[in-house]
Amino acid sequence: LLVWLALYFIINRRSVDPQHRLDMGTDLDRRIPFVPQMGLVYFSTYPFVFLPFFILQQTQQFYWSLANFIFISLVSGLFHAFLPSKVERVEDMDTGGVNRKMLHWFQRLAAPHGNFPSMHVALSVPVVGAIFMVAGPLIGSLALAWAVLIALSTLFTKQHYIWDVLVG
Repeated sequence: LLVWLALYFIINRRSVDPQHRLDMGTDLDRRIPFVPQMGLVYFSTYPFVFLPFFILQQTQQFYWSLANFIFISLVSGLFHAFLPSKVERVEDMDTGGVNRKMLHWFQRLAAPHGNFPSMHVALSVPVVGAIFMVAGPLIGSLALAWAVLIALSTLFTKQHYIWDVLVG
């Protein structure tokens, strides 16, 4: 986890000429409103992606989840390093309220580039699979619904564009 965080921030914070950053934003992206109330859903990704490591009881399933996590991180890291992208975020927001404060804090740590593909979405997919395996279709469907909310939150908090989400 510490190695992953270090690599993520090294790649995300490196200096790249803004003119060489890919802008994947569409007109539809620009029409999606900023909804800071989706911040808690956006940040729920972090505990959500660790669920498989607590609920999987079979060794093979645990290693399957770990391999997915590493593969997604490597592929996303390569995209972020060699195909730097950018996103138009709401940067100078009023920091009133929990959601706005969390987004403000996050934006101070993570630069508005290296967004393609969305790791929030990509890492949520194997979590849904793991929950389906362990808890069955009802709880798995609830996990899928939450993963969709996480994907939507990346759009409504202006952290990702639609293409970032779809590829993720």
